[in-house]
Amino acid sequence: MKKLQPKKFALIGLPGSGKSTFASKLGKILGIPVHHLDRHMFEPDGKKKDKQEFIEIQEAMLNEKTWVVEGCSFSTFEMRFAKADVLIYFHFSRLVCFLRLFKRVFNYQKDFGGLRAVTWGILKYIWNFDKEKRARIEELRQKYPQTEFLIFRRQKDADFLLKSLKHRLSTVNQGIP
Repeated sequence: MKKLQPKKFALIGLPGSGKSTFASKLGKILGIPVHHLDRHMFEPDGKKKDKQEFIEIQEAMLNEKTWVVEGCSFSTFEMRFAKADVLIYFHFSRLVCFLRLFKRVFNYQKDFGGLRAVTWGILKYIWNFDKEKRARIEELRQKYPQTEFLIFRRQKDADFLLKSLKHRLSTVNQGIP
């Protein structure tokens, strides 16, 4: 990462790519708040919240001094891209995401919110994600060059960043330059 200590991280990618788990680990390592968009996008019964309410919730999150925000609400994607120091795109294979998605449904974690069942709509969203979203992601990448853009194609990429940050912080805390 370019910045010595980035403070605002936006995570995007397919459902099942590991954004929520990574966000929790990253927030713990850095000691910064983590926001899972699904938790704010949906009512307890699974219905979507009013869009304006959802936007206001995100604006409040993004005005915090530090944050990790994970989720793929593309209707509000630019808000996060514009304010993030680092945007991480979990660009895992569809097969990996399908398998993790089914695992997630069977090991439902209320803390992350959202998904409780696999639907045809979710499977279709995963299948078409890259084709439908790639141009918008690249457009915003060009529009906000100050935001560092990382692409994780494998779990090893995510694990490496977490390990590197842990190491960097431990050496800083020990007074090693």
